[in-house]
Amino acid sequence: MDKMRILVVDDNIVNLTALEQDLKDTYEVIPVSSGRRAIKFLYVEQVDLILMDVQMPLMDGLETLREIRSLDNGVTIPVIFLTAVKDKSIVVEGSKLGIMDYILKPFNSEDLHERIERALRRRGVLPMEASEVYQRISRVRDYIKEGKIKAAINQTEEILFYQIDKAVSGRMQNVRNKLASGNVEGAERTVERVLKLLEKQEDSIAGSSADINIGEINSRLLFILKEIGDFNTEGAMDKIEELKHYAVPPYVMSALGKAQDRLQAYDDDEAEQLLNGALDKLKTQWK
Repeated sequence: MDKMRILVVDDNIVNLTALEQDLKDTYEVIPVSSGRRAIKFLYVEQVDLILMDVQMPLMDGLETLREIRSLDNGVTIPVIFLTAVKDKSIVVEGSKLGIMDYILKPFNSEDLHERIERALRRRGVLPMEASEVYQRISRVRDYIKEGKIKAAINQTEEILFYQIDKAVSGRMQNVRNKLASGNVEGAERTVERVLKLLEKQEDSIAGSSADINIGEINSRLLFILKEIGDFNTEGAMDKIEELKHYAVPPYVMSALGKAQDRLQAYDDDEAEQLLNGALDKLKTQWK
């Protein structure tokens, strides 16, 4: 099987070489040292993903991505930004141009590979693991129960981008159509049926009533906060969803749901405050 192609864009030759060496065993890596060269390459070639440094001379990552999005074959390419500067404005501007992730330098190899795989799954290039499908469909159910129909539709449409089981995909398309037509009750019933189907297919999925101690909740919240601090929004959202499957205290569950909403709005500060508030309450119990 041919390797998937990753275009790596960085004006620092040392960084460029290091990334190529790290990724070459898994992917076909095309290293280029400027945004202009990246655009020139994409005029005639296609890639599965782009890793791009933000701070580059003459043409930075945002400017380069704007031009890439204007190309016929550049509209849907998943892009991950690389940067040594923690700047929320770059994340917000990048999100408008459809970046899939934002990685702070320095980063480790395992994290880099994990984020690339996550981005490729989101574009349907790689199949999604059953546990992640379950988590995301559970999120649709939560949105419906909370009356957040637009969020439920958006989450359903995102799920349909992935490589997932045809039986699940067909039913989720049905959910999307029911929500769009106002049949909320019918959509909720279908979501519940899909979750039961997934539970039969994957017995190892943890149920929502699984036991967890306060120390473990505390550790998981700290991991989520670290992901937020590293601008790994997808990672934070996934870890929040995992924690929601456990029997956590009501105030923690409430904070998790509200933090998810704030992360979707790129309000990292508010999400951190909500989770830190839950941590403070936990400390009064964990003594």
